[in-house]
Amino acid sequence: MLGRRQIKTAKQTDWKIEALPSKRTTIHLERTFSPQEMKRIRRGLVPKQMEDKWFIYWKDETLFFHRSWTGFCIYVVRFTTECDSCRMIEADVNRDPEQYKEASNERDAEMISYIMDVLLLHQAAVFPSGDPSSEKQALMTWSQVGRAMLGQHPNDE
Repeated sequence: MLGRRQIKTAKQTDWKIEALPSKRTTIHLERTFSPQEMKRIRRGLVPKQMEDKWFIYWKDETLFFHRSWTGFCIYVVRFTTECDSCRMIEADVNRDPEQYKEASNERDAEMISYIMDVLLLHQAAVFPSGDPSSEKQALMTWSQVGRAMLGQHPNDE
């Protein structure tokens, strides 16, 4: 169609990445997505600037989250199809302290949803933080979603 920009779908080969390390844990997830949401999720995300913090791609009913600067795999999220929707069922989470410092399964589950909402679904979401300091929250938000916190989404370019 004339005038419509084609949105690129991220592929595993679009970025220099590392496999999820053997130091990992598996967490249970429970969130359902509509077919329209899944279409956006399956596109993933290829960083365009240094301020884009994640490379995310879909492969074999699984969503892979890699930090853009290091290529480290942080989350591997598995889905199952149910009728006309898809449900997140579990995630393998990086627990190598040289690559990723978080150790809370609950926090990781919240971060996965947050990152998906902001970066893939372009929805407003509250940053999952227990720190009431707005300055610290802003810094933490920037470290997770970069310029998307300002409404500048890499997939919009």
